[in-house]
Amino acid sequence: MEHNNPEQIKSHLHFENLDGLRFFGALAVFIFHIFTLNREIWGDFTQGTIFKITYKMANKGHHGVGLFFVLSGFLITYLLINELKKTGKIGIRNFLMRRILRIWPVYYLLVIFGFAIFPQLPFGQETSHSLWMHMLYLSNFSELMYGVNENLNFLTISWSVSIEEQFYWTWMLLLAVAPMLRQQKFFHGYFITLVIASVIFRLFFAYDDRTIYFHSLSVVSDLAIGGLAAYYVIKGKLKEFIYRFSRFQIMLFYLVGIGFIATSSVFEHPIWVAVTRISTGIFFAFIILEQAFSANSFIKMDRLPYFKFSGKITYGFYMYHSIFIYYFSIIWNNNGWTESIFQFLSYALCVFVCTYALSILSFKWIEEPLLRFKKYFR
Repeated sequence: MEHNNPEQIKSHLHFENLDGLRFFGALAVFIFHIFTLNREIWGDFTQGTIFKITYKMANKGHHGVGLFFVLSGFLITYLLINELKKTGKIGIRNFLMRRILRIWPVYYLLVIFGFAIFPQLPFGQETSHSLWMHMLYLSNFSELMYGVNENLNFLTISWSVSIEEQFYWTWMLLLAVAPMLRQQKFFHGYFITLVIASVIFRLFFAYDDRTIYFHSLSVVSDLAIGGLAAYYVIKGKLKEFIYRFSRFQIMLFYLVGIGFIATSSVFEHPIWVAVTRISTGIFFAFIILEQAFSANSFIKMDRLPYFKFSGKITYGFYMYHSIFIYYFSIIWNNNGWTESIFQFLSYALCVFVCTYALSILSFKWIEEPLLRFKKYFR
């Protein structure tokens, strides 16, 4: 399909190019971690001009997590509103069971590895992270409390998954205790409230970088913006509006959005800190809508080689890659393979290949078999 005509989208709930976009976000986070984790082991070549420029670009890769948040908010909200339109109700139990089947197996596999298996392995160590917080999807708060002196990033990586689970379980609990809120018009108000609350929270903690980065109230605006995008696609004319965007308009929006990302950490004024995430969140929502609906995109992510397939294994790729970064950085450092850019590139390649391979195995033998049970919770 050359592009997604708005009328064609109405007949199904699969959006072309969002699988590839999901992998693009994971790849951005991967590159960010390759350049930033254990960076102290690398030699003098890191002081070169080209490497420094590349490092500055890679350092923006953490915004891939923001893209995940907006994408998740968009997709889940679209599904829920579509369900509400078709059946007149929201099956809370079915929704939560689908989330459990998709998220819990890999998440708890990582938790078990980090707390029980890893300390017994070569180069293993006890973690200062809180087991009970990880078990209850509060790992972002564990990171805030204990992570400052902890270098086990493969446990920290679960912080974003925890925030998503907090968001959806809180939302479903609210709908369960207040059935009158199970109307589309209340979704709009709910998301607007979350965006405003998030901005106010960031105003109060503007000078606390870790709280701004990891706290649920700081980043929930991304999920809410994704939800608003889905709401306006279904209830408004946002889908048709994006469909008609010219290539010049698309290019202009990308340039402005990239500019926001490039300057996101330049200014430290509390108001800038409070609102800049809204700007990047809107930009990510635009990317999602442009990929899903635009007739004039420069490129569709699913058309990039292997990106569509890779989107299906992105969850495992995101959750596992820091484990390999930890081990390969030790191997490279112990063998003195840290003095040239070629050794750095070989390290990055080995981490990528091993992570990708494990993600395929994880999807085939753990995730996909369990996902087949989702058909019983439609």
